[in-house]
Amino acid sequence: MKPEIVLTKAEHVKIIFKDSDKHYKAVNNNSGYLMGQVLGKCVGLVSGQEWRHLRAVSETAFSHNNVSGHVNLLQNRVKSYIRDLEEKGSLLGDLIDPVEDLKMLPFFAVADVIYGKLPPDMERGLRYLAPIHERLFTHVIQGGLSRLEISRFLPTETNRTLREFETKWKAFNHMAYKRACDLSLTETPIFQLFDALHEGTVSDEHVQHTLDEMLYANLDVTMGGLSWNLVFLASDQQVQRQLREEIKKARQDKTEHQYLLSATSFLSACISESSRLKPLAAFSVPQSAPTERIIDGYVIPAGTNFVVDTYSLNIQNEFWGPDAQEYRPSRFQEVNSIEARYNFWRFGFGPRQCMGRYVADLVIRALLVELVVKWELHLPKELVGKKWGRDKKTWITHPQMKLICLPILPDENKGV
Repeated sequence: MKPEIVLTKAEHVKIIFKDSDKHYKAVNNNSGYLMGQVLGKCVGLVSGQEWRHLRAVSETAFSHNNVSGHVNLLQNRVKSYIRDLEEKGSLLGDLIDPVEDLKMLPFFAVADVIYGKLPPDMERGLRYLAPIHERLFTHVIQGGLSRLEISRFLPTETNRTLREFETKWKAFNHMAYKRACDLSLTETPIFQLFDALHEGTVSDEHVQHTLDEMLYANLDVTMGGLSWNLVFLASDQQVQRQLREEIKKARQDKTEHQYLLSATSFLSACISESSRLKPLAAFSVPQSAPTERIIDGYVIPAGTNFVVDTYSLNIQNEFWGPDAQEYRPSRFQEVNSIEARYNFWRFGFGPRQCMGRYVADLVIRALLVELVVKWELHLPKELVGKKWGRDKKTWITHPQMKLICLPILPDENKGV
């Protein structure tokens, strides 16, 4: 096990991460054998030339330039999902669990991008695999014997679950690739990854693990980012009203498409502020720089692993002012985005950041637009002014509560 240095200051983060595309991620995320079998060759965990080539094959559909082409697709997914909640889900009772009720929304939204809009039987296939993957990843997080390579020889429940998921996951993706070929869906990641596989430039493990990372492994991450937004908005009616008015104006001006992509809107600021106050994990994934670094006069040898203390950077940081622990989205409209870059951990730093960040943001924005304009969100009385609970069974920070949703009367949304 390599030693790790914990970074807590923006100036240190900048020194370390200025060339993050050349960094080496910790092998299997320092999580052992089972993690390697599930995700070890995904684009998020490989390094060097292997990463550069796999990233180039995988990222096209998720790039900043191409995300605008997904707006209508993802908006339709969100509208359909919310309509189901209204007609036969929790919104019938004017309640919403920001995790349990919404967790399949980003899942199928990302699936739309990866595979193109799937028919119902294939969506059922993906849904069937979700709890199997969840059980498997629980074993990854718990560690124990499954961290050791020798565990692969043992007749354990973990190994049976691994074999079941691998077999069915590969079969699904081969079927999805054939469908993409038949329908000429050449711009989808499923087509481009399998195309590279057939050319011999990536391996089958690269393909299966990267598709898993995009869809299943990152579901908890996306849900963490999405769910806390609803909680914070429910806790601050003034912010919620300001956001609602901004959404109404964008719709009245018929600029909703551009609005969903804007990095300077109050909507964008609300999402950033929620992520600042509730970072998804306490520490970032370990990674090492290829050359030595000098921090405050100390020489750090090449190959030393670094992790970022996200709470120190996002909250306990004088850059954010004396009210740093308060929810105030407008701060992101006041600070210089370049100055904020290394003071705020969300999608990583430097040239190597999360590939799916633009799609994830678009899903969250589309959901908030659809929900906030039709429903008033409120905290239950017993949670007002109290510390919010979180689900301690997940490795990502998720809220554990139900919010009150009061429908906004149609005449209040006249013209929207």
